[in-house]
Amino acid sequence: MTDFKLAIHQDTLETQKRYHNRKIHIEKKMEEIPKQYEGDIRKYKNYCCGTGQVIGTEAMLDYLYISLTEQQVKKTTWERRLAAIRKYLSVIHKIDLKGEARVAYELSGIRKMYQEDQYAHLTQVRGKSAIDKKELMDMLNCLPIRAKAICLVNLVTANRPSEMVRLKISDFDIRNKCVHVYLKKQKRWHTKRLTSEVTQAIGVYIREYHLKPDNYFVGRMYKNGRYESTAISEIGYYQFLQRWTGLTGYNFRKSQVVAMHAAGADLSTIAQQTGHQSLETLIQHYLTVSEGTIDKYL
Repeated sequence: MTDFKLAIHQDTLETQKRYHNRKIHIEKKMEEIPKQYEGDIRKYKNYCCGTGQVIGTEAMLDYLYISLTEQQVKKTTWERRLAAIRKYLSVIHKIDLKGEARVAYELSGIRKMYQEDQYAHLTQVRGKSAIDKKELMDMLNCLPIRAKAICLVNLVTANRPSEMVRLKISDFDIRNKCVHVYLKKQKRWHTKRLTSEVTQAIGVYIREYHLKPDNYFVGRMYKNGRYESTAISEIGYYQFLQRWTGLTGYNFRKSQVVAMHAAGADLSTIAQQTGHQSLETLIQHYLTVSEGTIDKYL
């Protein structure tokens, strides 16, 4: 075999190897069960055990039917349960629901039941409340250095919890008063503006805790005051905010949106800061008329 043919042969083998490794990698990814599904999967399995049913589509339909008619769970909770069980059956039990006309028919029927008068209240979605921004800022400015910096960034950027826990010090551009945020939900990077007050708080936090560029902005703090650069969970972050303020990240997010709108910002400007792709979502879930506005005209 000539050197040329040998090289072609080796290239072909390497290409085939890459193809093989790619397929294995993608297959593993597709078979991963998201952590947020674990609770709903556990409840489904416990239901099957408690009722003596075999795990499968019949037990799934029975559980989802009971979830509505007896447990009366919210429509959003019902849809999450369905997604979790569907993934579990597909990955663990190799049960593919695609093409199952009877299953799709019954699922459609249960969804229609949510439109009935007796279940209509289960479709109501109540978002987190907006807090008056001035009052909120006054409260945040009284927090300790670390909590103050984190909460101020969360408020002004209107970041989601998934975005806050991934921030690193290197993502901040203090000189230009902005921060580069990875929008996990949309799988893209986005730049958000910061105020002078927020950048000052960040600077104090960085100096006080001797943070390095590759350190996580939130990180973990132990009782002895030791900071550890690690990406905490969204639940852990939620617990931080609850302990510091009694609020959630979505209270901050909605408060910032409402404050910008009240100050006269148009929807595109607000979306640029929050990272919303859909103006319709912004209007429906964040810019409902406030009770204060209604009270002025009563």
